[in-house]
Amino acid sequence: MLINPASRSRRGFTLIELLVVIAIIAVLIALLLPAVQQAREAARRTQCKNNLKQIGLALHNYLDTHLVFPPGYIDRNGNPNVTPDLDQGPGWGWASFLLPMMDQSNVHNQINFNQGVGFLSNITISQKPLSIFRCPSDGGRETFSVYDSNFNTPIATLAFSNYVGCNGWAECFDAAGGNPQPEDPLNPEPGATYGQAGIGLFYRNSRNNTANITDGLTNTIAVGERSSNHAPATWTGAITGGRCPAWHATGDNSTPYSPPPGLPFDNADFAQAFVLAHGNAEHTPNRQFPFFDPDVFFSRHTGGVHYLLCDGSVRFISSSIDGFTYQYLTTIAGSDKIGEF
Repeated sequence: MLINPASRSRRGFTLIELLVVIAIIAVLIALLLPAVQQAREAARRTQCKNNLKQIGLALHNYLDTHLVFPPGYIDRNGNPNVTPDLDQGPGWGWASFLLPMMDQSNVHNQINFNQGVGFLSNITISQKPLSIFRCPSDGGRETFSVYDSNFNTPIATLAFSNYVGCNGWAECFDAAGGNPQPEDPLNPEPGATYGQAGIGLFYRNSRNNTANITDGLTNTIAVGERSSNHAPATWTGAITGGRCPAWHATGDNSTPYSPPPGLPFDNADFAQAFVLAHGNAEHTPNRQFPFFDPDVFFSRHTGGVHYLLCDGSVRFISSSIDGFTYQYLTTIAGSDKIGEF
């Protein structure tokens, strides 16, 4: 008997078969996603390293032209023993002086270096984001508000950066002028050097050259990362009268951009922390505690932080580095014996 083809039933996927196919696809995606994410992070880490490489080239081009590295930041407060709460401005930082060496002459030419960061004719240019100063692994927004010492009034808006200059081993507040002293002279910190031996490459009105870096260019940190979830940083400078909050003091990975109440502002530092950072035996890369110091190095990368050394090379320094080895890397003339790192 002939069967009418039109009478044949068309059999599709059953519900169970469809669910099995969807489950298989979901498993494959779950297996592939970590690999894709790792590849993307590897690419982002490579770009972050390249950014620091470009900064290193600019630093040495600046050195060739001016015979010194740029200042950590400029201020009319010329006394190395005076703390940065008495800074007078204008505050332009090390990165702003490198702009002509980084194909950013147009940005550099718009800055009035006689006026303060974020004020008057510099309001617009101080908010300009520059990709060369941003780590692609950092998802922070492009600008942030700076509050006054009472945290009641925003005084300016600045562009984010993820790279800060190395001030030395001491807290930036104590070493901003380039002459760190022990907080307790009778009980100085073990393994620490003070005075000129305790400084890093960058501090207020610094004018260091390679001859000053007696610890060796390959053993001295010039610049390192700071992620926006930890504390704000900027390529512009130390804004006079501003405070740098310790956002990570919230205890989680959030980024509280609003003013107090809260721990981030209770532990805020002065404006030098926007462009400078320190490292020592207790404040190693990505150190989870304490969260309360905004003026340290921190990154979104797992396991460590990228650093530009004074010889122009870039190293990824592990969070597990020996604390004192790390501390010795932050100073330019501590006469420290540094092993492998």
